[in-house]
Amino acid sequence: MIHPPPPPRVFVVASAVEIRAVLAVLPAQETPDRPGCTLLSPADAGCFMGPAWWRALLAETGVTFPAFLDCGTAAGRAAEALGLGLRHIVLHGTGRQADTIHLLAQSLGARCLPHRPPHHVVGPAPSPERLRAYLSGIDHPPMHSCPPVITPHGTV
Repeated sequence: MIHPPPPPRVFVVASAVEIRAVLAVLPAQETPDRPGCTLLSPADAGCFMGPAWWRALLAETGVTFPAFLDCGTAAGRAAEALGLGLRHIVLHGTGRQADTIHLLAQSLGARCLPHRPPHHVVGPAPSPERLRAYLSGIDHPPMHSCPPVITPHGTV
C-alpha cells in the first residue's frame, strides 16, 4: 500500500483556544485548498475523546483545512470518524482491519495516515511568536514520535 507523504507543518491541538492560536498566526494568503499547515489531535484522542468531539471542535473553530484525528489502533473509531464525515485520520497498526479502513478512506476520498507525522505541540498557553517561527521554518521544535505499536503481526 502506498501512503501519501506526511502533511507540512503539523500542529497538535486539543482545544478551541489552541486552534484559534494557530488560526491567528496563519498568513492571509492561506486558503483551504492551499493550507500551510495541518492540525493533528493528541495521540489516541479518537479513542478517549471520540470522533464526535473532534468534529465539534473543528466546527466550533471554523477549521476548513486538513485536521487529522488520531484513532490509535482502534479501527472501529476510525470507521466511526469516516462515517461522521471526517476526512483526515491516523490509524496505527497493520492487519485486515487497518487495511479495510485504508480502503474505506480511499473510497470516500479521505486521507488515512499509518502513523503520526512530525509535529509541534501547541499546548495550553500558545506563544504566537513560537507558532509563527514554526510556520516559517525558522523554529524546528523537537520531533515528537510515538512509541512503537505492538500487534500480533509484529511491531509497527
